[in-house]
Amino acid sequence: MLTDLAALTPPLLVAIAFLVAAGAFIRHEMRRGKNKAEDAEADSSRDSSSSPGENGSGQGSAQCSFTENASDSAPA
Repeated sequence: MLTDLAALTPPLLVAIAFLVAAGAFIRHEMRRGKNKAEDAEADSSRDSSSSPGENGSGQGSAQCSFTENASDSAPA
């Protein structure tokens, strides 16, 4: 009987760890809605900009296609 319990120990530990992690995640997400000012601050990113042209794709940016970047650096 002890060998049966020993065989079940790893799956039980994984299940307990999963439940603890899921509970912590849900608790974190539920607490997030209590303070609207902190939510607005956490959701705004330094990359986000209020001006529309500020975050546009410029020369050599990752948002440009490969052909746009290649044509910019091609010798004339």
